[in-house]
Amino acid sequence: MSKRTKADDLSEPAVVERAKSMANEWMWAVSLQHDRIVNPRNEDQRFHPWGLGSFNEADIHFLVIALGRLRQAAATIEHVPSCWDSVRNAIKAFDDALPWRKQLRDVFEHLDDYATDSDRRRTNTERKKLQVWSTTGTGLIFLGYDVDWNKANEAAKNLYSAVKAIYESFPRIAKRQQRSPQKGGSE
Repeated sequence: MSKRTKADDLSEPAVVERAKSMANEWMWAVSLQHDRIVNPRNEDQRFHPWGLGSFNEADIHFLVIALGRLRQAAATIEHVPSCWDSVRNAIKAFDDALPWRKQLRDVFEHLDDYATDSDRRRTNTERKKLQVWSTTGTGLIFLGYDVDWNKANEAAKNLYSAVKAIYESFPRIAKRQQRSPQKGGSE
């Protein structure tokens, strides 16, 4: 597969700034979903067939989306060759920590195919397994994977930290930050 190209007039500092900005948004989304899963809201009671001791399946779907978007934001650093190795290593560590993310993403994104055992499924996951799981202390066993919320949150923080470190050390950006420190922000 060939490498994606970027616009010729897009500078490396602009790529780094955009990657950090997007990673910040998606890290927030991961944190939000993690919190919703481990601390279900009382107003969600009517949607929980087993009571609030359980989690809302929709929040797992949204967590998987947020984790994927965070990974995509980090991958934009590919267009900054001097920084790519460290982020590529962080992405690999992220993927290794969350071996379930890609398959759950595929199943959730193509739920209609999996719900009907369509010939368009990309894995052999059967419809009978879609809503079958068992909970653990910090997650669940689902589709043969141990999905741990805390490990997912920690892997996301580590990936975000790698992007943030590139941002904070990138020469042109670091000089600008020293001249005029940013106020506020959502970090």
